[in-house]
Amino acid sequence: MSVTVDLTGRRVLVTGASSGIGAATCRSIVSCGGSVAMLARRKERLDDLHQELGAQAVGVPADVTDLGALEAAIGEAARALGGLDGAVAVAGRTFAGGMVTGSPQAWRELMDINLVGPLATARYAHQHFAGSGRRDIVVVGSTGSITPMPAAGAYSGSKAGLRAACESLRLELAPAGVNVGFVMPGFFDTEGLTLEGIVIDGDVPPNDFPLFADGGAPGDPAVLGDTIAFMLGMPDGIAINELVARPTRQLNP
Repeated sequence: MSVTVDLTGRRVLVTGASSGIGAATCRSIVSCGGSVAMLARRKERLDDLHQELGAQAVGVPADVTDLGALEAAIGEAARALGGLDGAVAVAGRTFAGGMVTGSPQAWRELMDINLVGPLATARYAHQHFAGSGRRDIVVVGSTGSITPMPAAGAYSGSKAGLRAACESLRLELAPAGVNVGFVMPGFFDTEGLTLEGIVIDGDVPPNDFPLFADGGAPGDPAVLGDTIAFMLGMPDGIAINELVARPTRQLNP
Protein backbone atom coordinates (compact mmCIF):
# COMPACT_ATOMS: atom_id res chain seq x y z
CA MET A 1 0.00 0.00 0.00
CA SER A 2 1.27 3.49 -0.79
CA VAL A 3 0.07 6.81 0.56
CA THR A 4 0.01 9.86 -1.69
CA VAL A 5 -1.26 13.38 -1.05
CA ASP A 6 -2.87 15.33 -3.88
CA LEU A 7 -3.39 18.99 -3.08
CA THR A 8 -3.88 20.11 -6.67
CA GLY A 9 -5.99 23.25 -6.72
CA ARG A 10 -5.75 23.82 -2.97
CA ARG A 11 -4.96 27.37 -1.82
CA VAL A 12 -3.42 27.52 1.63
CA LEU A 13 -2.26 30.37 3.82
CA VAL A 14 0.75 29.59 6.05
CA THR A 15 2.00 31.89 8.82
CA GLY A 16 5.48 31.65 10.27
CA ALA A 17 6.53 30.69 6.75
CA SER A 18 10.05 32.12 6.78
CA SER A 19 11.72 29.18 8.55
CA GLY A 20 11.30 25.90 10.41
CA ILE A 21 7.93 24.18 10.41
CA GLY A 22 6.26 26.97 8.44
CA ALA A 23 8.76 26.86 5.59
CA ALA A 24 8.67 23.05 5.59
CA THR A 25 4.87 23.14 5.34
CA CYS A 26 5.04 25.48 2.35
CA ARG A 27 7.48 23.15 0.61
CA SER A 28 5.29 20.12 1.25
CA ILE A 29 2.09 21.77 0.05
CA VAL A 30 3.69 22.94 -3.18
CA SER A 31 5.29 19.53 -3.77
CA CYS A 32 1.81 18.01 -3.47
CA GLY A 33 0.41 20.36 -6.12
CA GLY A 34 -1.07 23.08 -3.93
CA SER A 35 -0.45 26.83 -3.83
CA VAL A 36 0.63 28.74 -0.74
CA ALA A 37 0.48 32.30 0.50
CA MET A 38 3.45 32.63 2.83
CA LEU A 39 3.17 35.08 5.73
CA ALA A 40 6.09 36.09 7.97
CA ARG A 41 7.86 39.20 9.18
CA ARG A 42 11.11 38.66 7.27
CA LYS A 43 10.49 39.67 3.67
CA GLU A 44 13.93 38.58 2.49
CA ARG A 45 13.27 35.03 3.72
CA LEU A 46 9.93 34.99 1.91
CA ASP A 47 11.60 36.21 -1.26
CA ASP A 48 14.14 33.38 -1.04
CA LEU A 49 11.40 30.79 -0.51
CA HIS A 50 9.43 32.20 -3.44
CA GLN A 51 12.49 31.81 -5.63
CA GLU A 52 12.80 28.20 -4.47
CA LEU A 53 9.16 27.22 -4.86
CA GLY A 54 8.14 29.25 -7.89
CA ALA A 55 4.82 30.64 -9.01
CA GLN A 56 2.79 28.42 -6.67
CA ALA A 57 4.14 30.38 -3.69
CA VAL A 58 3.54 34.05 -2.97
CA GLY A 59 5.04 35.95 -0.05
CA VAL A 60 3.17 38.54 1.99
CA PRO A 61 5.14 40.18 4.84
CA ALA A 62 3.09 40.43 8.03
CA ASP A 63 3.39 40.29 11.81
CA VAL A 64 0.62 38.20 13.38
CA THR A 65 0.62 40.43 16.48
CA ASP A 66 -0.35 43.50 14.40
CA LEU A 67 -3.98 42.57 13.94
CA GLY A 68 -4.88 45.26 11.45
CA ALA A 69 -1.88 44.44 9.29
CA LEU A 70 -2.60 40.71 9.63
CA GLU A 71 -6.16 41.07 8.40
CA ALA A 72 -4.98 43.17 5.46
CA ALA A 73 -2.19 40.71 4.62
CA ILE A 74 -4.58 37.74 4.66
CA GLY A 75 -6.90 39.67 2.33
CA GLU A 76 -3.96 40.32 0.00
CA ALA A 77 -3.00 36.64 0.16
CA ALA A 78 -6.54 35.54 -0.69
CA ARG A 79 -6.64 37.86 -3.69
CA ALA A 80 -3.26 36.60 -4.90
CA LEU A 81 -4.45 32.97 -4.80
CA GLY A 82 -7.99 33.64 -5.97
CA GLY A 83 -9.40 32.66 -2.57
CA LEU A 84 -8.44 30.35 0.28
CA ASP A 85 -9.54 26.91 1.34
CA GLY A 86 -6.91 26.27 3.98
CA ALA A 87 -4.94 28.07 6.67
CA VAL A 88 -2.00 26.76 8.68
CA ALA A 89 -1.08 28.90 11.68
CA VAL A 90 2.53 28.18 12.60
CA ALA A 91 3.90 31.51 13.84
CA GLY A 92 4.88 31.36 17.51
CA ARG A 93 7.66 31.92 20.01
CA THR A 94 9.64 29.71 22.37
CA PHE A 95 9.83 31.12 25.88
CA ALA A 96 11.48 30.10 29.14
CA GLY A 97 11.36 31.63 32.60
CA GLY A 98 9.99 31.44 36.10
CA MET A 99 6.48 32.36 37.13
CA VAL A 100 7.63 34.20 40.28
CA THR A 101 10.53 36.09 38.69
CA GLY A 102 9.20 36.70 35.18
CA SER A 103 7.57 39.75 33.64
CA PRO A 104 3.77 39.86 33.26
CA GLN A 105 4.31 42.25 30.35
CA ALA A 106 6.46 39.61 28.62
CA TRP A 107 3.73 37.04 29.28
CA ARG A 108 1.19 39.32 27.61
CA GLU A 109 3.42 39.70 24.56
CA LEU A 110 3.82 35.91 24.47
CA MET A 111 0.05 35.42 24.53
CA ASP A 112 -0.30 37.86 21.64
CA ILE A 113 1.92 35.78 19.37
CA ASN A 114 1.21 32.24 20.66
CA LEU A 115 -2.51 32.49 21.39
CA VAL A 116 -4.17 35.54 19.88
CA GLY A 117 -2.12 35.45 16.65
CA PRO A 118 -3.14 31.93 15.57
CA LEU A 119 -6.77 32.52 16.50
CA ALA A 120 -6.82 35.82 14.61
CA THR A 121 -5.27 34.04 11.64
CA ALA A 122 -8.11 31.52 11.68
CA ARG A 123 -10.67 34.30 12.11
CA TYR A 124 -9.43 36.38 9.19
CA ALA A 125 -8.64 33.46 6.86
CA HIS A 126 -12.01 31.81 7.39
CA GLN A 127 -13.85 34.76 5.91
CA HIS A 128 -12.14 34.03 2.58
CA PHE A 129 -13.20 30.37 2.50
CA ALA A 130 -15.83 29.19 0.05
CA GLY A 131 -19.14 27.93 1.39
CA SER A 132 -18.46 24.34 0.35
CA GLY A 133 -15.66 21.95 -0.58
CA ARG A 134 -12.68 20.82 1.47
CA ARG A 135 -11.65 23.56 3.91
CA ASP A 136 -9.09 23.23 6.69
CA ILE A 137 -7.67 25.20 9.57
CA VAL A 138 -4.55 23.66 11.09
CA VAL A 139 -2.95 25.26 14.13
CA VAL A 140 0.53 24.29 15.32
CA GLY A 141 0.90 24.15 19.10
CA SER A 142 3.39 22.22 21.20
CA THR A 143 3.71 19.16 23.41
CA GLY A 144 4.14 21.80 26.12
CA SER A 145 0.36 22.10 26.02
CA ILE A 146 -0.02 18.58 27.44
CA THR A 147 3.22 18.22 29.46
CA PRO A 148 3.97 21.35 31.50
CA MET A 149 7.49 21.62 32.88
CA PRO A 150 9.42 23.97 35.16
CA ALA A 151 10.55 27.11 33.34
CA ALA A 152 7.74 26.74 30.81
CA GLY A 153 4.72 27.99 32.73
CA ALA A 154 3.82 30.95 30.53
CA TYR A 155 4.72 29.07 27.36
CA SER A 156 2.69 25.98 28.32
CA GLY A 157 -0.17 28.24 29.33
CA SER A 158 -0.21 29.88 25.91
CA LYS A 159 -0.18 26.52 24.13
CA ALA A 160 -2.71 24.83 26.42
CA GLY A 161 -5.04 27.80 25.95
CA LEU A 162 -4.59 27.50 22.20
CA ARG A 163 -5.46 23.80 22.33
CA ALA A 164 -8.68 24.52 24.22
CA ALA A 165 -9.60 27.33 21.85
CA CYS A 166 -9.02 25.10 18.82
CA GLU A 167 -11.36 22.48 20.22
CA SER A 168 -14.00 25.18 20.64
CA LEU A 169 -13.30 26.35 17.08
CA ARG A 170 -13.76 22.76 15.86
CA LEU A 171 -17.18 22.60 17.47
CA GLU A 172 -18.11 25.98 15.99
CA LEU A 173 -17.09 25.10 12.43
CA ALA A 174 -18.08 21.42 12.26
CA PRO A 175 -21.68 22.16 11.20
CA ALA A 176 -20.30 24.13 8.22
CA GLY A 177 -18.05 21.23 7.21
CA VAL A 178 -14.78 23.05 7.98
CA ASN A 179 -12.02 20.86 9.45
CA VAL A 180 -9.94 22.03 12.41
CA GLY A 181 -6.71 20.29 13.41
CA PHE A 182 -4.26 20.98 16.23
CA VAL A 183 -0.69 19.70 15.84
CA MET A 184 1.50 19.32 18.95
CA PRO A 185 5.16 18.94 17.95
CA GLY A 186 7.90 18.00 20.36
CA PHE A 187 11.49 19.03 19.68
CA PHE A 188 12.24 19.67 16.03
CA ASP A 189 15.28 21.38 14.57
CA THR A 190 13.99 24.94 14.21
CA GLU A 191 15.22 28.43 15.08
CA GLY A 192 13.04 28.31 18.19
CA LEU A 193 15.50 25.88 19.77
CA THR A 194 18.51 28.18 19.31
CA LEU A 195 19.75 30.64 21.92
CA GLU A 196 18.70 33.44 19.58
CA GLY A 197 15.24 31.96 19.18
CA ILE A 198 14.33 31.41 22.85
CA VAL A 199 13.13 34.35 24.90
CA ILE A 200 14.52 34.11 28.45
CA ASP A 201 12.35 35.86 31.03
CA GLY A 202 13.66 36.27 34.57
CA ASP A 203 15.37 33.44 36.41
CA VAL A 204 14.99 30.01 34.82
CA PRO A 205 14.04 27.44 37.51
CA PRO A 206 16.10 24.24 37.75
CA ASN A 207 14.83 21.55 35.43
CA ASP A 208 15.96 18.00 36.14
CA PHE A 209 13.68 16.30 33.62
CA PRO A 210 15.59 14.52 30.84
CA LEU A 211 14.59 15.79 27.42
CA PHE A 212 15.94 12.84 25.40
CA ALA A 213 16.99 9.27 25.96
CA ASP A 214 20.55 8.44 24.96
CA GLY A 215 21.08 9.07 21.28
CA GLY A 216 18.06 11.34 20.96
CA ALA A 217 18.02 14.60 19.03
CA PRO A 218 15.54 17.08 17.58
CA GLY A 219 13.73 15.90 14.46
CA ASP A 220 13.66 17.23 10.92
CA PRO A 221 10.85 19.81 10.46
CA ALA A 222 10.32 18.50 6.93
CA VAL A 223 8.52 15.54 8.52
CA LEU A 224 6.02 17.90 10.13
CA GLY A 225 5.50 19.71 6.84
CA ASP A 226 4.62 16.41 5.20
CA THR A 227 2.35 15.52 8.12
CA ILE A 228 0.42 18.77 7.81
CA ALA A 229 0.10 18.25 4.04
CA PHE A 230 -1.31 14.79 4.78
CA MET A 231 -3.89 16.33 7.14
CA LEU A 232 -4.93 18.79 4.42
CA GLY A 233 -5.26 15.91 1.95
CA MET A 234 -7.56 13.68 4.00
CA PRO A 235 -10.73 12.44 2.27
CA ASP A 236 -13.70 14.78 2.33
CA GLY A 237 -15.66 14.47 5.53
CA ILE A 238 -12.69 13.26 7.60
CA ALA A 239 -10.36 15.34 9.77
CA ILE A 240 -7.42 14.69 12.04
CA ASN A 241 -8.38 16.91 14.96
CA GLU A 242 -5.32 16.41 17.19
CA LEU A 243 -1.88 15.03 16.47
CA VAL A 244 1.20 14.65 18.70
CA ALA A 245 4.55 14.22 16.93
CA ARG A 246 7.80 13.70 18.85
CA PRO A 247 11.20 12.27 17.93
CA THR A 248 11.17 8.68 19.14
CA ARG A 249 13.79 9.26 21.86
CA GLN A 250 12.22 12.45 23.20
CA LEU A 251 11.09 11.96 26.79
CA ASN A 252 9.85 15.41 27.87
CA PRO A 253 7.78 17.44 27.26
